[in-house]
Amino acid sequence: MIFYFIIGTMLAVYGGINYYIGFWLWKHIFIKIPLITGKVYWTVFFMLVVMSLIGVVWNNYLPHFLQDGFYMAASYWLGAVVYFSIFIAIFELIHVLGKCLKVLPLAVTRYNTTISFAAGILVLVTTIVFLIYGTLNARKLEITTYNINISKQAGSLKQLHVAFLSDIHLGNLQDNHMKELVDTINKINPDLVLIGGDMVDASRDMESYEAGAAEYNFKKIKSKYGIYASLGNHDYDDNGDSEYRIERFKQAGINVLRDDSVKIGDSFYLIGREDKSYERISGRKRKQLSMLMKDMDVKFPVIVLDHQPIELEEPRDAGADLQLSGHTHRGQLFPFNLVTKKIFQVDYGYLKIGNFQVIVSSGARTWGPPIRIGSHSEVADITIYFQ
Repeated sequence: MIFYFIIGTMLAVYGGINYYIGFWLWKHIFIKIPLITGKVYWTVFFMLVVMSLIGVVWNNYLPHFLQDGFYMAASYWLGAVVYFSIFIAIFELIHVLGKCLKVLPLAVTRYNTTISFAAGILVLVTTIVFLIYGTLNARKLEITTYNINISKQAGSLKQLHVAFLSDIHLGNLQDNHMKELVDTINKINPDLVLIGGDMVDASRDMESYEAGAAEYNFKKIKSKYGIYASLGNHDYDDNGDSEYRIERFKQAGINVLRDDSVKIGDSFYLIGREDKSYERISGRKRKQLSMLMKDMDVKFPVIVLDHQPIELEEPRDAGADLQLSGHTHRGQLFPFNLVTKKIFQVDYGYLKIGNFQVIVSSGARTWGPPIRIGSHSEVADITIYFQ
C-alpha cells in the first residue's frame, strides 16, 4: 500500500511539473503563434510526457525495435524538464520580485507582451543549448590520474597500475562509444582493470546487453592481471539474482566478485562486495567486510570494490587500505552535484581517512539523460606505490 502511495505521489508531482512547464511555454510562446492551436499544442505535449513515462517505466514491455527510440526520447525529456524547471523558476522569481518591489516597468511584468515572448524564447533556447552542450560533454571520455601510496609491502611488487571505471550502463552505449572506452583503457596500459559496478542498465532489455557483450567483447582489453568487477544496483534483477548477467560478463572476460576475494600475484588482496541495494532487492544481508577479511594476512595491501561510497567507517575499521567506488555520477547534471556532495562523505575524487583511502569515479557513461553538466565521463588511471 505504501509502495503504491509513493508511486502515485511521484507520478502526481512529475505530472504537475510537466503541466506547469507546458502551461508556461504555451502562455509565453506558443499561444502567440497563429499556426499552433491549443488542441494541437496540448496533444503533442501530452504525447511527449506519456512517451517519457513509457520510456522510463515500461520500456522493457515495448517491442524491441521501439525501445531505443522511447528510451532516448524519455531520457532527453527528463533532462529538459530539469532545465526548463530551473530557468522558468529563475524568470518567475525575477518577475515576482520586480513586480513586488516595483523595480521593473509595468510592461515587463505583464505576460502578454513582446518581452514576455522574448523571455519564453530565451528559456526555450537556453534549455536546448544546455542539452546540446551536455550531450557533447557526456560523450567526451577523460582520463583522471591518481598517484597514491599504501604503506605496506606487496611481495616483490613495488607499484601497481590500475585502470578503474564504473557505471558503464552497457545497453546505452553506441558502438563507437564502447570502442572508445576500450581504446582508452588500453591507452592507459594497466596491470589491472577494475570495474566498480553498474555494468549494465537494468531498465533496458537484456537483448541490448547480449548484443553488446558479443560485439564489444571486453577481451579486447589488455592487462597483466585481468579484469575484475563488483556489482552495482543496476546489475541486479528484480529478485537480486544476477546469474544470467554474470555468465555474460564471464564470457566477456570479466571476473565478478560477489562478497568474495582473490589474492593477486601473491602481492595484494582484492575484495568485491555486493552492492548495498542487494539487501533491499533480495531481502538478504551482504557479508560484513570483517568476515570477508578474517582469513586474510593484512600485512598485504587490501583493495575493496564497493559500488556505493557509503559506510566508509566499515572498511577503515576492518583494515582495508583502498576502496574504489562509483554510483554517484558526481550528480551528472547540475545542480544535482550539489546534492550528491551533501549526501556522500565523498561523492567524487579522493579522500584519505587515516591510513584508509577512497577514490570515487564520476562514471564512464551516463544513466537516464545522456547528458553531463557539471561533471565528466572518465576512466581513472591509478598508480599505487607500495612501501
